[in-house]
Amino acid sequence: QCFRDFLNDQKNMWTSPLRIKPHDAEWLLPFAAATAVSIRYDADTISTLGVSRSRDIISRRLTDVGSPYTMVGFAVTAYLIGHFHHNENARETGVLTLEALADTAVITEVLKYATNRERPFTGSGRGRFYPDGFDNYPAGLSMPSGHAASAFAVAKIVSDETRGHTWLHLGLYALATTIAAARITGHEHFPSDVIVGGTFGYLIGGYIYHHHASNPTRRGDHGILFGMAPITDANTHTYGMTIVTNGDIFQSEWFQHLHLVAKHSSDQ
Repeated sequence: QCFRDFLNDQKNMWTSPLRIKPHDAEWLLPFAAATAVSIRYDADTISTLGVSRSRDIISRRLTDVGSPYTMVGFAVTAYLIGHFHHNENARETGVLTLEALADTAVITEVLKYATNRERPFTGSGRGRFYPDGFDNYPAGLSMPSGHAASAFAVAKIVSDETRGHTWLHLGLYALATTIAAARITGHEHFPSDVIVGGTFGYLIGGYIYHHHASNPTRRGDHGILFGMAPITDANTHTYGMTIVTNGDIFQSEWFQHLHLVAKHSSDQ
């Protein structure tokens, strides 16, 4: 069923431009304007940031929280929590997150090859599209940012699954924004890359929730709490995620070489 849903989702997402309505201009025009202006000043923004090895390292550590490994780990952990603790909200969040990540990965990869844009650290550093035509293809895979897309897709899914928890939602989108911004400060992407990636991720997350949630209008009405926050340990150079559900705290740490250590404290 998940595979059939994935194929159907892909078909609907790629054909969605055919179903654009006049009222969609309310978000399409600002999005197009922000992207165009950002592309115009992308290179200047990166140049203004300058070079800082320490900032690049910190930025890349921050983006590890939004890496595919971490996001998939979060989704699997959410599913297992829901399965073993009979929490349908958490279980569904895990399933929908995995579906959103799969769709996001496919769409962002296709768009990366379609735009063929140089990253800030390659070529002239100007973020050119098809700089050598097809003689040097692909020249870069900068647009859109996959990290930004995944982060906003997950934030959208979890926020929709926990309606009524405003502060949690603000935290989720603040975390997604931090991950996206770190891709810029770490010289991995231009600002327009994360704008496009974040927007696509948000839209994909909303689509998945709307079409596959068991009861998309009632999430969070019964005090179900489900959320996540990053954790780091400077001494051991590890990073990971804290997941909170119905008063229980689960901590998972993803080490630099992707070794996973799960900790569960039953007295909290």
